[in-house]
Amino acid sequence: MVRNDTHYTIRPTGESSVAAQVFRSGLMARRKHVLFLQQYNGEVDYDCENPENSRVQLVFDATSVVCRDEWLKPEKRQSFLAFVQKEILAADDHEKITFSSDRINRISSTRFQLQGTLNLRGRAKPVLFEVVVIQNGKDRLEIDGTAQLRMSDFGIDRPTALFGLIGTKDEVVLRFLLWPERAAPAVSKRTAAAV
Repeated sequence: MVRNDTHYTIRPTGESSVAAQVFRSGLMARRKHVLFLQQYNGEVDYDCENPENSRVQLVFDATSVVCRDEWLKPEKRQSFLAFVQKEILAADDHEKITFSSDRINRISSTRFQLQGTLNLRGRAKPVLFEVVVIQNGKDRLEIDGTAQLRMSDFGIDRPTALFGLIGTKDEVVLRFLLWPERAAPAVSKRTAAAV
C-alpha cells in the first residue's frame, strides 16, 4: 500500500517540459531539432529517507509532439513534424510512450542515476537518466533528468536527405523537467458523509 505522504502525481505545468534533442549531421552539424511532448502523466513514490526505494512511472502521448525550431520555415517545420509523428514515433500505431523505473542509485543528496525501461514504438529498452531531485516545499518535488539514447535501438532509421550530405545523428538527448505534486489524501466514505 502506497503512503499518501510519499506519493506524488505528475502532469504538465507551465514550468515543466519534456523534450528530445535530435542533432543534425553533415552540412548542418551545428543544428538540432527540439521536439516537445506536451501531454503526459505519471506518478512518483519518493522516499526522502531512502531514495533508493523510490519509483517513477511516466506515460507520454506520442501524438502530442510539437516542433518549435525557429530556424525552420513554418512549412518545413510542419513537414518535419509530420515525418516525426509518422516515421520516427509511429504515433498512429503506438500512441503511448512509457517509462518505468527499475533501480535508483544515489550519487549525492540530490543527484541520482535512474535506471528504467523505455517503451517506444513497441520496443522496450533500458535507459539511464542522470537526475537531480529537490524537495520544493512540503508538497512538491523538482525533478530534472537527462538521458542519451540511440534511435537505432528502437528500430528507427536515421532520416537522411540530399544523398546523405544532410541527415541526423543516431544519438538523441531526452530531457525532462517535472514538478510532481503530493497526491491529495484519500477521503474515507465516513469522513465524506460527515461533511
